[in-house]
Amino acid sequence: MATTLAEFEAKVLLDQTLSTNHKSIIIPIELQEKEDSLPTNRFNKLFKLLIIYCLVLLVYPVYLGYAIYWHNINSINISWCEGLGFLLVVSTLVYTCLCYSFVLSPLVDHISFDIRFPGSMEKVIQSNEVRCAVSSIIILGCIIFLIIDTQDDRYRLVSAGGILLIILFGFAFSANRKKIVWRHVIWGIFLQIIFGILIMRWDSGRDFINCIGSKVDTFLGFTDSGSSFVFGYLVDQKPFLPTKLENGSLAKLVAEEINNSTAVKNIVVFKALSTVYFFSFLTSMLNYWGILQWFVQKIGWLLQTTIGTTACESLSASANIFLGQATTPFIIKPYLGQLTLSEIHAVMTGGFATIAGTVLAAYISLGVSSAHLLSASMMSAPAALAFAKLFYPEKETSRTKSDKISIKPPSEVNVLDAATQGASSAGLLVVNITAIVIAFIAFMSFINSLFEFFGDQVGIHNLTFDSILGKLFIPLSLSMGVEWNDCEKIAKLIGVKVVLNEFIAYRELGLLIQNEELSPRSAVIATYALCGFANPASIGIQLATLNSLAPQRQADFARVVFRAFISGNAACFLTACIAGTLYNEFTYVQL
Repeated sequence: MATTLAEFEAKVLLDQTLSTNHKSIIIPIELQEKEDSLPTNRFNKLFKLLIIYCLVLLVYPVYLGYAIYWHNINSINISWCEGLGFLLVVSTLVYTCLCYSFVLSPLVDHISFDIRFPGSMEKVIQSNEVRCAVSSIIILGCIIFLIIDTQDDRYRLVSAGGILLIILFGFAFSANRKKIVWRHVIWGIFLQIIFGILIMRWDSGRDFINCIGSKVDTFLGFTDSGSSFVFGYLVDQKPFLPTKLENGSLAKLVAEEINNSTAVKNIVVFKALSTVYFFSFLTSMLNYWGILQWFVQKIGWLLQTTIGTTACESLSASANIFLGQATTPFIIKPYLGQLTLSEIHAVMTGGFATIAGTVLAAYISLGVSSAHLLSASMMSAPAALAFAKLFYPEKETSRTKSDKISIKPPSEVNVLDAATQGASSAGLLVVNITAIVIAFIAFMSFINSLFEFFGDQVGIHNLTFDSILGKLFIPLSLSMGVEWNDCEKIAKLIGVKVVLNEFIAYRELGLLIQNEELSPRSAVIATYALCGFANPASIGIQLATLNSLAPQRQADFARVVFRAFISGNAACFLTACIAGTLYNEFTYVQL
């Protein structure tokens, strides 16, 4: 028994020794494998960078050079908005941005610009008197410009008066008139005017936005390739297959004529809303590569520098141009819990006052000018900040500084994962749009029938909710500069947009434009006035999104959301007034 116990103890000791030796052997091998893999990973990264640099710095410039040479020897004209000319413009912009980001920006970051003025001069520069003087010069310059510019058409001053009325409305119902910082308001409107002049009055700016609009139309037209493959004649409006019919027969001739005339009505959910899938697919790829974030940061910096709003407000307003109200809050998610009530109000107003790039495509497909929609979305960003700071001024100290704001990298595995997630998420967006449009149009018909029923009982025939809205918003449409003959039509569209949905309003606007029932001036003003998500359904979308990101601020979100809803609509109307002020029928070129 003793021998057996000794053997057992010896065996246990041997197993422990072998186990210890085994571990001592295995661990260094695993570490060694990791260490061996590090040089391999570094080599792979360097190899990928080398390939990218070769393509960007060597192969692509050689291709461009040969393309220019080929066009010259074949005497082909180069237009800056078509073919090689457009490619050269885009390439120049891309290389300029790359040079700034990777060469100039790192150099500038190491240089300290410390400009000091004498104490007395610094006090003078920062004094309220100097700021008031600068603001007064800006206002005086705008007035002189309008007096000179409207010599041929004084009716445009009606739209300028509309700007004053909307600002007066914001001032009268401001949450705290004593705290209003007029720099925010003046600079916001001034930026709108500058954008409007560049786009609507400057030939090169108008040509540029026309070019971008046409490229957007062409690009989104590729959606039909995918949607027609899935939905067939519901998209391409060609229900017949003439190749299956006998040559020369009457049936084949009739089928070809119907196909060529596209006499079959397309279905909105299959034709117009299919663009949302494609656009969301693209924006997700741009977001993964960081291109979208780069543009957002630069525009945010511009708004912060000029208007003087905080970093979160400016970043959110610029992101709304591309992303929309349901996606933009994710960019400033880490800071939502620290925002003041005024900042929350400005973030919400930006969401209400602009439209997302994903649904921009759907509105374009309804027959609305793509160029005007693009410019309206850009002009509404500073308008949102201006009116938000007028309607709900800052009463607290901001805790979000510009140097603390950063955009987190994407969480997707690769660009393919980002693109597929974007297309998949667009499916939910399309379903939501479809459901809201169906429900609201049905509800609108029900409300109209009720008004018509009650009107008939007292001898008022054809009384509808649409007609009441058309009467209520006539003063607003008139103050924006809409021609009197079109006032009731535009007022009805504004009412539909405010009470129901901007998609329905744009659908009606597209029909009015198609049937030539509106003057060009009224159509332009309406396009700008409707360009925003400020409708009751968007209130729920914003509250649901923000509450999920910052549950501890639910009460604050609910406290300011209705004011933000009014501010978002007012910002859209401000943009429409500026468009009406700058519109000149004598020099107008269809955008």
